[in-house]
Amino acid sequence: MTDNKKAFYYRPKTDQSNSPMLRWTFVTIGWLFFILGIIGILLPVMPTAPFILLAAGCWARSSRRFHFWLINHKYFGKFVRDWEENHAVPLYAKCLATVMMAASTIMLFYRLPADMMWMAWAVATVCSGVAIYLFRLPNA
Repeated sequence: MTDNKKAFYYRPKTDQSNSPMLRWTFVTIGWLFFILGIIGILLPVMPTAPFILLAAGCWARSSRRFHFWLINHKYFGKFVRDWEENHAVPLYAKCLATVMMAASTIMLFYRLPADMMWMAWAVATVCSGVAIYLFRLPNA
């Protein structure tokens, strides 16, 4: 690689556990969250971002290699770095999450029978809380 084209790699601060069993548990759970995040890309009812962030958190406590790979990933890296450094979320992600939560909640109100309407209101309350939390975070 020439001097002009040096690759920038973000070096994370990891807090690895000393227990091998705990590290393997975090590695395994991290892969589970990562796979759920990938599934979330394909399924509109399942979120991607929380699972990718959970995978990053698990790998930060267990595997420098996997954590380094994720934070320097072509698609997920910037998102994870922004979260780890500033707890920041891109504005488009906030808007997309809010629109998807609203659409899902509206579908619940439309599809649930009258005796189950309490569930739709509970989901609407949780989704409203999540949207308020998201928009209080700094923009990435």
